[in-house]
Amino acid sequence: MTETTTGSDTAGGAKTADKVFAYLAALLVLCVIVQFFLAGLGVWGIDQHKIGDAKQLDAHRGFAGAVALVAILMFITALISRTSKTRIWVSILIAVLAEVVQSLLASGGEHQHWVGGLHVIDGLIILGLAGWMHRDSRALLKRG
Repeated sequence: MTETTTGSDTAGGAKTADKVFAYLAALLVLCVIVQFFLAGLGVWGIDQHKIGDAKQLDAHRGFAGAVALVAILMFITALISRTSKTRIWVSILIAVLAEVVQSLLASGGEHQHWVGGLHVIDGLIILGLAGWMHRDSRALLKRG
C-alpha cells in the first residue's frame, strides 16, 4: 500500500525548509566572515613566497568548500520550501559565485594580480548577498 502525503504535510515540510534556509543564510554570513579572517591571517603569514605556494593560506583554501556547501544547501532548501523566486535566484547566484567564480579568480590571480583582487571583491559580493538573504529570511523564523 502506498502512502500519500496530505497538503498539511507538504506545507509543514516547506515551513521547515524555510526555517532551515534562514539558518543557512545566517551560517553563510558567518562562514564568509571566517573566510576573510583566514585570508588575512594567511596573507600576513606569507614570507616571500608565491601566493599559490603559501601554506599559510591552506585554512582559507580548505574552508572554501564549507562556504560553497552552505551556499548549495541554501539553494536546495530554497527549492524545497518553494520560497520566492528572488530567494531561489539569489541562492543560485551565491552558489555559482562561491563555487565557480571564486576558484577561477583565485587561480587567475596567480598570473594577473588584478584578477586576484577581483577574488576579494567577489567575496564581498557573496557577503552582501548572504547578508541580504539572512535579513530577508528572518521573517521566515517567526512563521508559526
